[in-house]
Amino acid sequence: MRRTLKSLREEAAECKACDLWRRGTQTVFGEGKQTSTVMFVGEQPGDKEDLSGRPFVGPAGALLDRALEEAGIDARRSTSQTS
Repeated sequence: MRRTLKSLREEAAECKACDLWRRGTQTVFGEGKQTSTVMFVGEQPGDKEDLSGRPFVGPAGALLDRALEEAGIDARRSTSQTS
């Protein structure tokens, strides 16, 4: 079976390999362009990420945006999901 982002997202939604599934309301899989050359991986979703289902929308996301801006990197993030 060829693993695609869609199949990995579906698999992650059912994952119970750690305790995050017990207190989380949904999987925060990720988003962005499939052709991106850089990927940021968070430690675990915070409450804002869990409620929205989107990564880096809480305090850690604000810090990431500021750091990218200070580094001169275009920090506009897409709201479209990966497929």
